[in-house]
Amino acid sequence: MIMKNTLLFSLVLISSLCSGQERHRFEVGTQTGYEYNYFKSPDQLIINDVLLNEGDLIASSGYVDLFLDYDYRYKWKKHRLRTSIAPYARLFQENSSDSYWSLTSSVKYDYKLSKKTKFLAEANFQRMNREGLDGAQDILVNPLGYTNYGGATGLAFEPFKANKTTVEAFYNFKDFDAFGIRDLEFNEYGLQLGSKQEYRPSRYEHAFGFTAYYKKRLYKTFNAEDSPQDGQRDWDYAKLVAFYELPLGNYLELEPQFTYYGRFDRLEERSGFNQYGPGIRLRFDNEKTKFNAFAKYFIRDYTEITAPGSQGEKLTYQYMDFSLRFEHQLPIENLLFTGTAYSRFRETNTVDLASRSFRGYTNQYGGIGLLWKL
Repeated sequence: MIMKNTLLFSLVLISSLCSGQERHRFEVGTQTGYEYNYFKSPDQLIINDVLLNEGDLIASSGYVDLFLDYDYRYKWKKHRLRTSIAPYARLFQENSSDSYWSLTSSVKYDYKLSKKTKFLAEANFQRMNREGLDGAQDILVNPLGYTNYGGATGLAFEPFKANKTTVEAFYNFKDFDAFGIRDLEFNEYGLQLGSKQEYRPSRYEHAFGFTAYYKKRLYKTFNAEDSPQDGQRDWDYAKLVAFYELPLGNYLELEPQFTYYGRFDRLEERSGFNQYGPGIRLRFDNEKTKFNAFAKYFIRDYTEITAPGSQGEKLTYQYMDFSLRFEHQLPIENLLFTGTAYSRFRETNTVDLASRSFRGYTNQYGGIGLLWKL
């Protein structure tokens, strides 16, 4: 009897899996362009009493990007499984030793608990293989290469008509590549919440909502310093992004945003900051052309750190960011012409030329290429 029931269960399981729906999506592409100041260095710096200028500090180069994205989805009954893997490489032409690659992959699962509620689970992995130090660093000296493992679980539900809300708990472990005598890693865990409400006041559908998280990040550093307090950090982070989706026609949408982002130093009460500012996104999407442009301005005010070289002023940053991505369908089926542009200006009230960590910088890049979709 037990064997008969087991056989019956196995047949039902196999039948349900075989009757599922699967989908494959594959993209491969390349872009060529130019990046200015890819280590985000300041344009002047004093090292060992020697003044170095832009030509000594800033590395720039033409580049070729190579990228691939494979996604697989399988649905059966109330279950859905999605996996993705996306390798990427940026090959610099003038400074080939600064080239780097990354690999991002994830596995996502959801189960329909009811008509309006889903259980969510995710595991992800990212490897960034890159050497060098980021000149935008502020507190911790860290290289650009790292390995990150993470996961999340939670619920997606509809508490109101035309509303989508998601709540999840997440965890990440990030291990930076060793640099000289320094080594750095952190554990991070927290909660994230997102909600989007749609409504139709006229011909087109509008929407508003927010995304938010609160997380704790516990750093550990391993180096040759003698001070124990330099070996760990206990920082909390909070972020809230409010948005409104305003349609301007059949294909065009405007999305104003406002962001608050804060860091709170629980160990030394020194390294906290508050960051805030507006942003605006413009989306266009028709049968042949898509583009997504985003501009934002924000200010970061540190609560305790004094700007190096200033007369007691608290450290302040001002950021101006712009990004653009577009793709256009060519006459050849599944082949698209693509482009990318990015720009960041960071200004600061630091006036000490011997300070690298808190200096302003400019980083920009742009490229065009081809994308093949299957």
